[in-house]
Amino acid sequence: MSILNKIANIIIILSISYQATSEVKELTILHTNDLHAHLFPRIAPWISESRKIGGFANLATLVKQEKRLNPNNILIDAGDYFSGPYISTLTKGEAVIKSMNFLGIDAACIGNHEFDHGWDNMLIQIEKANFPILNGNLFFEGTDQLVWDNPYIILERDDLKIGIIGLHGKFAFYDTINFKMTEGIEARDEEEYLRKYIKELKPKTDIIILAVHQGMPGRQSSIGLTDVERNLYKDILLARNVPGVDIIVTGHAHQGTEKALVSNGTIIVSTNATATELGKLQIKYDTEKEMIISHSNQLITIFDDELEDDKDMLREINYWQDEVDVIASLPVTSTAEKLVRAYGEESNMGNLFADAIKAFDERIDIALVNSGALRQDIEAGLVTKGDLISAFPFPNTVVITKLKGSQVKKIFDHAAGMTNGILQVSENVKYSFRPGNTAKNIAINGELLSDNQEYWVAAPNFVTQGGDGYLEFNNSLEYIDSGVLVVDATEIFLKGIDIYQPKYGGRIKVLN
Repeated sequence: MSILNKIANIIIILSISYQATSEVKELTILHTNDLHAHLFPRIAPWISESRKIGGFANLATLVKQEKRLNPNNILIDAGDYFSGPYISTLTKGEAVIKSMNFLGIDAACIGNHEFDHGWDNMLIQIEKANFPILNGNLFFEGTDQLVWDNPYIILERDDLKIGIIGLHGKFAFYDTINFKMTEGIEARDEEEYLRKYIKELKPKTDIIILAVHQGMPGRQSSIGLTDVERNLYKDILLARNVPGVDIIVTGHAHQGTEKALVSNGTIIVSTNATATELGKLQIKYDTEKEMIISHSNQLITIFDDELEDDKDMLREINYWQDEVDVIASLPVTSTAEKLVRAYGEESNMGNLFADAIKAFDERIDIALVNSGALRQDIEAGLVTKGDLISAFPFPNTVVITKLKGSQVKKIFDHAAGMTNGILQVSENVKYSFRPGNTAKNIAINGELLSDNQEYWVAAPNFVTQGGDGYLEFNNSLEYIDSGVLVVDATEIFLKGIDIYQPKYGGRIKVLN
C-alpha cells in the first residue's frame, strides 16, 4: 500500500472517529420576564385594540404546546412577577406565586417588585413556589448570609448539563425599590458574584445561563411608545465584562429581543413583558467543540382568541379572583373618559393622582407623582377600588416634605433627565423641559419658583426616600409621613365626585 493510500485511510479513520464522538444537540430555552401579575387577558392597545392579549391560562397552554414540540427544553423567568393588577397587591403576591406553580417554570430569578410588600413577605411567598427561585447576590447587611440561599442550579437535558445562575442588578435594586421594604438587606456587585458562580459551575456544566433582573426600568406608558428609549445596554456590558456566560435571560427593561443580541459571545434575550409574549430561544450545541454553534430567537405573541385556557391554571386564577373580588369590586366613582398613563409627558392619570395628593393636606404647595408608579389604565365608566389599586399597586404612603426652591429645581431637573420618567404634577404646577436636559419655567400658582423660598412638597414615600434617583428629598428641611396610602388618598378624593372629568391642562410642556 502506498504512503498516500495509508494517509487516506488514516484520515478516513479519524473522520469516522470524530463523527462517532461529535454530536450536535438541540435545546429550547423558553423565557418570560416582568409578568407583573397579569393573570387575565386584557386589551393592550400597542399590540391590538380589538384582540385580548396574554393571561396565565393562555401562557400555560402555550408553554405546554412548546414543551411537547421541543422535548429538550427549559422555561426561565427573569423576575418581577409581583405588582400589577390588584390581585397581586391584595394578596401580597401569593396569588401570583400559586398561579406560577402551574406554568411549568424550571428556574426563576428575583426581581425588584418581589420586595414591594417587604423582604420578609417576599420570603414567605416564594417559599410557596414549586419551582426553583434563584439569587446569589442579595445579602443580609454586614453578613455573608444570602437572603435567599439558592444562587444556582444544574439541570440536565439530553445528557447536557446546564447551570442556571440567578442575580439582581445592584443599580436596579437601589434605584427602584422602596427603601423601607429592604431595610437590613443589601445588593452586592453582580459582576463579582457572576465570576464566582461561573468558576464554580464551569467544571460541572456544558452550558451556563444567567437569569438576571437589571438595567433601567421599563416605561409605564400607554401613549407615546417612542417617548423613552429603553435598551439592554447593562446586559451587553455585563457580558462584555464577564466572559463565560453562554446565555442571559434578562428582565426589568421590558424590552423584547425579536432577534437575540450577542455580546462577547453571550446570547441575550428578553420579552416585552406583562405576559404578552413567550420567548423561544433555540440553540444547537456541538459536544466536540463544547460550544453553541447556532441560535434563533422568537417572541410568540399570546393572543387570547388563538389559545384554549389551561384548565388547571384557569381554576387557580379564578379562585384568587373570587377571593379578592369583595374588596376590588367596591365602587368609588365614574370617569367620563379613559384614564391613561404616560412616561415622558403629561397624563390625565398622573394628573388625577397628583391632584388627589394635593387635596390631601391644605399645607401642600406642590404634589408630585413618579410616572413609573402608574401601572394600568382605567377605562371610562365605573371606577372600582380594584381599578385604583391596579393603577397604583404599591403600598406607598403620602409624604409631605419642606424644601427650598433650589432643591425643588434639582428634583425637576432629575425628572427632565428622563432616566426614570418625568414627574406628574398637581393642577397648580407647570413646568417645561427638554428630554435629557433640565427643567425650565417651573411655576407654582402662576409664580415662578424662587430658589430661597420654602415649599411644602408632597409625593409617594418611594420618591421622598430617594427612589427613582430623587435623592434631593434626603436633604429635606422637614419630613412628615402621613401613613396614608396614596391609593386611599385618591379614593377619598374621588368619592366626593359623582363623575370625574379627566384633565389635560398643559401642566407639562415637552420642548423640541
